Amino acid sequence: MKLRITSSILAMSLVGLFISLETVRKVPAKAGCSNASLKGSYGLHATGTLGGDPIAAVGLFTFDGAGSLTANLFFRTPAGTLHLLPAGTYSVSSECIVTDHWGGSDHTSVIVDDGRGYLILNTSDGVISGEARKLFAGQGE
Repeated sequence: MKLRITSSILAMSLVGLFISLETVRKVPAKAGCSNASLKGSYGLHATGTLGGDPIAAVGLFTFDGAGSLTANLFFRTPAGTLHLLPAGTYSVSSECIVTDHWGGSDHTSVIVDDGRGYLILNTSDGVISGEARKLFAGQGE
């Protein structure tokens, strides 16, 4: 008798779980990002390797909200410090995935924290990843 009650409870629990999972699958993912989701200036810190050498970078990216960006970047490698002022383009999907091209390299990013930051991965050279945070978030966003 005890085994039969336990089996019935288990079966009802599994049915409830499957119904819950089915309900979750029907809820659409939050979307709605666009190029306008990245607008303003973001401070960046990134690290990784390039050509087998360690690299660190800090800098400022400024997005116009329409697909163009400018940057003021400082890279540090064993060979020294490099200062770059690249310009480029970016595109944001409705799922908040960013693809950009600047300085001869390509990157994929994910917008986080309601547009107050993004996580970046260099997809064309070395193994470099980083994080950027919006400057003066909350003040005239």
